[in-house]
Amino acid sequence: MEGEEGADEQQQFSYRQRLKAAVHYTVGCLCEEVASDKEMPLSKQTIAAVSEVTFRQCENFAKDLEMFARHAKRSTINTEDVKLLARRSNSLHMQEVAEIKKSGLLTFLAWWYEWTSQASAVPLLGGEAGEAPKRQEGPPPPQALRPGKAPCKNFFWKTFSSCK
Repeated sequence: MEGEEGADEQQQFSYRQRLKAAVHYTVGCLCEEVASDKEMPLSKQTIAAVSEVTFRQCENFAKDLEMFARHAKRSTINTEDVKLLARRSNSLHMQEVAEIKKSGLLTFLAWWYEWTSQASAVPLLGGEAGEAPKRQEGPPPPQALRPGKAPCKNFFWKTFSSCK
């Protein structure tokens, strides 16, 4: 029994070391590429540190993904778990929010364009199609004052209510 546990531990350690080596190799290739683009060499210690941080972050991501799937009573990680993980990462979440805002803006602009093109085809009151209404010259008409109505001094900003 102890022999099986020892062999299992050894196999897991070996697997982890191979995975770490693969991450280190990939990070090293990426660092070399960036260093050649920026014409700034990176030391082996720097590459090793970036590699170690990357590996630890991947471990954290894996644990989080596993917990998300387990919380949803699933044994398989799916895209919803990855989306939740991306929401926890500030930079990834901000990119997602920017994409949502961008698509919303594009939808609004498409609607606005369609609405204005339809509005220009419909004749305005008292004029031809496409003719702009005349603007009022001079100052705006004065607003009617409310005699005897002073503003309430007990206005509550938090609830936007006042005494009656």
